[in-house]
Amino acid sequence: MNNLKLLILPLGIILISTFSPVIPPAKAGHQLSPEAWIEIRKMYRQKIPPTTIAEEITALTGNGARQAGPKLIDRGNKALPDIHEALLQPDLPPLEGLRLLQVIGPIGGKSSVPVLLKILRSNPDSPLRRDMLLTLAKLPTTVNAAKFITALAADEKEPWKTRRMAFTWFGLHRDKRGLVFAETLKNDPDPGRQAAGIYVLARLEDRSVLDSINRIFTTGAPANLRDTLMISIAELTSPEEFKRLAPSSLNWSSGYKNALTYSRYREAKHDEKKDICQEMLKSSSPGHLTLAVRCLLESGNAEALRPHAALSLEAPGRDALIRNEIRKAGWQIIDTDDEFLILPPDAANR
Repeated sequence: MNNLKLLILPLGIILISTFSPVIPPAKAGHQLSPEAWIEIRKMYRQKIPPTTIAEEITALTGNGARQAGPKLIDRGNKALPDIHEALLQPDLPPLEGLRLLQVIGPIGGKSSVPVLLKILRSNPDSPLRRDMLLTLAKLPTTVNAAKFITALAADEKEPWKTRRMAFTWFGLHRDKRGLVFAETLKNDPDPGRQAAGIYVLARLEDRSVLDSINRIFTTGAPANLRDTLMISIAELTSPEEFKRLAPSSLNWSSGYKNALTYSRYREAKHDEKKDICQEMLKSSSPGHLTLAVRCLLESGNAEALRPHAALSLEAPGRDALIRNEIRKAGWQIIDTDDEFLILPPDAANR
């Protein structure tokens, strides 16, 4: 399935701040019926005063970030021109720039790629360089982005903390241009560089890295690399094999649980995926949410998304992310005072 490239990010590689104004942690599952959930959405939406994109961007860089972020993501590509303009402002405070990037990534518009490349080329010393590279990895691939990332991967003068983002890009896009670099890194004595190479090779279905991963865990994997290594195992194994290879001492961690869930998803039969996708919709990993939405839509289970897309009282903002993924897949959302529907792309022709 094409959307398998939209997976959980390698936390051991990216090492960015966990603060996010738009992706709160998930809590216990709701017990309300889908229709009751949608009725609550109707009452909730009537109480929210309308705001403009400009007002939401201003709020995003202030105390209203947790409310403004989901609103901007809900607007999708329509919000990007103003967001780009704000990001291109000279002397933009790093925190404000980070919050803008945290909206650009989920929206996932190709129009953001040249904007980020312009900043990355013109200001290589930006304190946001690593975060911009991570955001670039979440966006659609383009010829110019691939050229920039390939040059970055080859540039040994680039600090490793930012250069490693090239391997996140190669991995998330399953791009074989990263193969030559990853093969070299796989044998690097530095564990962080080795893990970056392993991740790319795992995404390119090279099972030989399982031996390397086993050696790293046997000798003691650094804490900040464990999630990357477990994600790499999950790319290549069944749930049973994953449990044999991943250290059982880590089965309490979110990294272990997320990786095992993904392994279960990969191996599940068509009629088994719906329940796993329902779990993934509540995952703390943005990539899980994306994969679950696409799978439910493609398998004819759009109805299962309705309560999650209508309103998230458990994790405010998650509903906006789900609606955004539905629209990115080409589906329509009808959200009025009287109804909340998820319709396929060709609904108007039926």
